[in-house]
Amino acid sequence: MAKKTISISVEEKLKALYDLQCVDSEIDQLIIKKEKLKQEISNDQKLINDLKDPDNYEAFARENFFMKKKDEEIFIIEFKDSIEN
Repeated sequence: MAKKTISISVEEKLKALYDLQCVDSEIDQLIIKKEKLKQEISNDQKLINDLKDPDNYEAFARENFFMKKKDEEIFIIEFKDSIEN
C-alpha cells in the first residue's frame, strides 16, 4: 500500500498546535473545577448527614440564621479583627 502524503503549511501546523494547547488548557481547568466540585459535594453530603440529627439541625439554624427560641435573646459579639473598615 502506498502512503498518502499530505502537505500542510507551517502556519497550519502552528494553528493546529495552538488549538491543541487551548484545548489542553481548557481540559486542565475543567479537571481542577471537577475536583473542587467533588469537594463541595462531599462537604454538602456531610452537612446533610449532620442535619439529620435534630440537635445539629437546631444548632445550624441558630448559628447561620440567628434563629432563637421565644424566651431567649441573642447577642452577636464581633471582634475588631473580624470587622471590615
